[in-house]
Amino acid sequence: MEKIVLEAEPREVGRHPVRQLRNEERVPAIVYGAGTTAQAIAVNAKALQRALHQVRTGLMTLQIAGQAPLQVLAREIQRHPVRHNLLHVDFQAVSLTEALRIDVPIVHEGEAPAMRANGDLVLVRNLDTVEVECLPNDIPNHIVADLSKLKKADDELLVRDLTVPAGVKVVTPGDHVVFSLTLSRAGAVEEAEVEAPSAEVEVVAKGKAAKEGAEPTPEKPEKK
Repeated sequence: MEKIVLEAEPREVGRHPVRQLRNEERVPAIVYGAGTTAQAIAVNAKALQRALHQVRTGLMTLQIAGQAPLQVLAREIQRHPVRHNLLHVDFQAVSLTEALRIDVPIVHEGEAPAMRANGDLVLVRNLDTVEVECLPNDIPNHIVADLSKLKKADDELLVRDLTVPAGVKVVTPGDHVVFSLTLSRAGAVEEAEVEAPSAEVEVVAKGKAAKEGAEPTPEKPEKK
């Protein structure tokens, strides 16, 4: 994997207003953790966006001007709710010899045999990520869920069924459901329509039988 180096510069909180930094296409950030004291920094917005896209959950080298390079993870990423541009990032400096815990995204591969057999089934995602424990250099970009294990309509793909790389331990409980299958809305409506007529016939038949089996009601004499 290509080594990602992100350059940064120290900033003094209050001396460099956040709005000014963003107008200059720089993103305010903070770095903390192993081998460093917590400090405020600023990074180029385009370079940061590119780095985050490339490493996703993995390590990058943070080179702060005038300081020794740090191996860091992007722990908290804040974006504008509408424009989605980067607003702030928290970097955690890590030791390459100490295991850590981190959330890793789940991606699915393959096709569910049950969905091939029944076109009304749809795939339901129940988990987006799983928590794993490993050394920083072993952090995977993603964990794979193999959909070929969903062979019947009532099958579920659990955390314990995920494909996990060597050196990685999944912390999320193994019985949590990752993917399941359900009937599409159209399929559910069609199934209900198929069942409804038989129920109606039964009710009508019962009603008719009751009516035919009932004793006739005596006529009331006419008043003179």
